[in-house]
Amino acid sequence: MAEKLSSSSLLRDRAKAASLAQSVSQDPAGHEDWEVVSRHSSWGDVGLGGSLEGLSQGMNDGRSTLVGGRGWEADGKATSPQQVNIQFKVHYTTSTDVQFIAVTGDHENLGGWTRYIPLHYCKDGLWSHSVFLPADTVVEWKFVLVENREVTRWEECSNRLLQTGHEDKVVHGWWGIH
Repeated sequence: MAEKLSSSSLLRDRAKAASLAQSVSQDPAGHEDWEVVSRHSSWGDVGLGGSLEGLSQGMNDGRSTLVGGRGWEADGKATSPQQVNIQFKVHYTTSTDVQFIAVTGDHENLGGWTRYIPLHYCKDGLWSHSVFLPADTVVEWKFVLVENREVTRWEECSNRLLQTGHEDKVVHGWWGIH
């Protein structure tokens, strides 16, 4: 199927992530080279519906869109106060108009590694979208490149790990680097 994700690199990454998961639980900040900014940071709401042009498109009024194996999409709002809104951002310049960036991961709200969540193009190569995830949990995830509704490239790095905490966050990653 077009949106089914290849598992060739997944098994290799899960083995690496299993050993990292233990060390992250002991020292989670030491394994995060990407930027995590609390929604209530000193920057205020800039980049979260604030004054920066184009960045508010990624919030989608608190909705997340999940694309599945048959091209279905589901919009949802947070159903529980134990959920936090995580905004994923990445800079990536696609080579064609039919390519876009998405995120996938081990949690069902990230597609469970078999589906993906499309990010929205803002401008200047910035892609962004928000997803609700359970508070105070650790999830594994990656950015993927999608072309014609099919994943054509996974990030070459190992799976990323995110501790969701108890507040909304912005996760600004760099393709293939963490």
